[in-house]
Amino acid sequence: MRETEAVKEAAKLIGISIRTAPKSAGVDDISYKILNDSEKTALVNEIKRMTVFLIKENSGDMTKKAIELDWHSDADAIDKSDCLIIIGVKGRKPLGFNCGGCGFKGCQEFLSALRPETIFMPGPFCIFKLLDLGIAISSAAKSASTLNIDNRIMYRAGLAGYKLGLLNECNPVLGLPLCSSGKNIYFDRKEKLEAKDLWKQINSMISK
Repeated sequence: MRETEAVKEAAKLIGISIRTAPKSAGVDDISYKILNDSEKTALVNEIKRMTVFLIKENSGDMTKKAIELDWHSDADAIDKSDCLIIIGVKGRKPLGFNCGGCGFKGCQEFLSALRPETIFMPGPFCIFKLLDLGIAISSAAKSASTLNIDNRIMYRAGLAGYKLGLLNECNPVLGLPLCSSGKNIYFDRKEKLEAKDLWKQINSMISK
């Protein structure tokens, strides 16, 4: 469709918003990638692979069902999207301010602390780099909205992109799927609403 091609062209303009977004101390450690169709398909399959892994790793029928609904909903939405941008930052590279915002006494202690590799993205991360990533992806989402392109900031899209090594040296990574359709595909998702209700029930039982 013509709209799909227009969205893919618009993604290049959205990339400008990412590049020009303000960065802490003027240090640009932000990277982004506009995925082609085959890369987007691989990313969707990676989310599905992680879903299977997490279901096996967790116990309880409600938890397993919540994971399946939640993760599959995102995979389906990305699959239906016209385009996907992933945005990352070198979060393990501190600015050297020794501010303690990461939870450690200083940057040297921060650098010596690294969580073992798991299915998720390993931290800890420099607070300034996280701020830079938030500003960059928010700028991208704003630009997409200005162009009337439906979009959604997604953690799982970024996690799959990180696992596939689509943005070398970047960690953490977030995803921004883009879509032109008669109805916004990222909201009022039945699976997402069911998962949200299940998570509420699970958390309620845990807190008792």
